[in-house]
Amino acid sequence: MRKLGLHNWGIEKRHSRALLIFMAIAILHPFIANDKYIIGSSDKGIGLFVTVDDDNSGIKTIIPYSEKSIDKKNRNVGPFDAQEVSSLYYRHWLGTDVIGRDVLAGLIYGTAVAFKVGLLTTLIALIIGIILGFLSGYIGDYNCKISLQALLPFLILCFLSAFYIYYGAESWRWLFVLIPIGYLVVYFRFINYRVHQGISIPFDIIILRFIEVIRSIPGVFLLLVLLALFSSPSIWNVVIVIGFLRWPTVARHFRAEILKVRDEDFITSARISGLSHYTILKNYILPLTISPVIIVSAFGFATAILLESTLSFLGIGIPLDQVSWGSMLKDARLHISSWWLALFPGLMIYFVILLFNNIGDSLTNHIQKIEDYN
Repeated sequence: MRKLGLHNWGIEKRHSRALLIFMAIAILHPFIANDKYIIGSSDKGIGLFVTVDDDNSGIKTIIPYSEKSIDKKNRNVGPFDAQEVSSLYYRHWLGTDVIGRDVLAGLIYGTAVAFKVGLLTTLIALIIGIILGFLSGYIGDYNCKISLQALLPFLILCFLSAFYIYYGAESWRWLFVLIPIGYLVVYFRFINYRVHQGISIPFDIIILRFIEVIRSIPGVFLLLVLLALFSSPSIWNVVIVIGFLRWPTVARHFRAEILKVRDEDFITSARISGLSHYTILKNYILPLTISPVIIVSAFGFATAILLESTLSFLGIGIPLDQVSWGSMLKDARLHISSWWLALFPGLMIYFVILLFNNIGDSLTNHIQKIEDYN
């Protein structure tokens, strides 16, 4: 029996292994670098991630520092400098920054930040891009009519979402972005292609013009403008804004793929038989058009990480005390002699972006071979 794996998608084994290592470090970072014990025993009993004074009262992490641990005795020391530590276990193998934070612990925590930003922004871009790409490419300008009774709640939801996105709690803002889209999903889930009453919505024209407006504005400038709308910095703000900037690319590619299969006989038969738009999308369109979207998402993952690092380097978007690869590079800019603060975060950004770009290229070549074979 043939084993399923990433290499069956055309991804080389070295790239799949590097991807798994990246994901493992991101997910398991508290178990790798932490100033607390993974499991510790104290007077209160046994607990997870506890601080214990006795070195023999728990299971330690591989690196005894978290991203916020400060070693006052070893500030701004390099990997090869003399360090005041009790044993090699407490040595800062990649040095420390100017306030005494361990660089290696910061890199590991930065991996989790990069993975979170890349994954969440990709999911946001996929959800918005697939829905709007479907409305643009399949529904089009004249194939859908919506009644005034359904249109009015949608406009009200758009207004309320815009209001709460700006004034609502930061941890819930992302939810209000999805409410109008969710309304459209529910609405089109329960209507079919034979609706002939109501107001025609020119989805294709509206969505394409909106995409053109977004693409006509420089991405970094638009990113800074959107982040300025938030009252306080947060990693969630960065995720939402980058996801908003990435969906037009997904929507354009998905729309182009839909246009190739929209008039096929099996799609026409499904439409005439009375199947809902949602059923046609799930059972017929997505299986044929999702491959290019996955490729775009792989490149988008790398772009999201690069944008987050750029914002962190500029000190915009995320809290100043948030450790990431970009914030570590910012510290290197302020302390030019501390070469290790620039080298190691820079290498991490380079290798991760190179990894996802190579994965995207591998997926592209694999799909191209399949199309040529067919």
